[in-house]
Amino acid sequence: MNLLLLHGPAINSSRQKLLQLKQKFDPEAVVVFEKGAELTEILTNLQSQSLFGEERLVIVENPPDDYISTLSLVTSHLSLVIWFDHEVDTKNFQGEIFFFPEAKEISVFPFLDFLGNRDKRAYLELDKLKQNYDSQYLITMILYLLRNLNCTPKNAKDFVKKKNERMRKNFSADELANLYQLVLNTDFKIKSGLLEIAQAEFLLVNLFLD
Repeated sequence: MNLLLLHGPAINSSRQKLLQLKQKFDPEAVVVFEKGAELTEILTNLQSQSLFGEERLVIVENPPDDYISTLSLVTSHLSLVIWFDHEVDTKNFQGEIFFFPEAKEISVFPFLDFLGNRDKRAYLELDKLKQNYDSQYLITMILYLLRNLNCTPKNAKDFVKKKNERMRKNFSADELANLYQLVLNTDFKIKSGLLEIAQAEFLLVNLFLD
């Protein structure tokens, strides 16, 4: 079993690492246990076998610290990632450890806000982000923005709902749908080698400002 522990207060960076790990697997082979999941439920899943023998990824987010030693003892043909949004004691962990210190982490959300407001300052913010994030992460977050503008989750905080409501007025429903498809097309062109990353990043911002 591949065993990894991601922890530390730099949540954006650790989430980016988590995203990179998830992209190596078929979405149907990824299981996420959020905070509050019972240990017995997690262990049952870890010990089960895939019907088709495919490699699975199980992610356990913010479990109680005393779960670490128990989870690290499980032997199974899968990859297990334990993710924390804070620093934890890792002395009893048997796998690979990634620590994400707070440092001077740059948030992606001001960039998304500029896009949602069709503000040209998005270009300047993009230059800052490129120092810390790759194009795949930026595309993922742009798609996240578009999904939230189309339909904000019911459990979102009030200030997020109000902000999305304001930004949604900048787009018609058809524009949001078209933007989503154009971003997906751009992602495909990058992965296919049809578009240089620097050019693609410029075009992605330009889609919102035209």
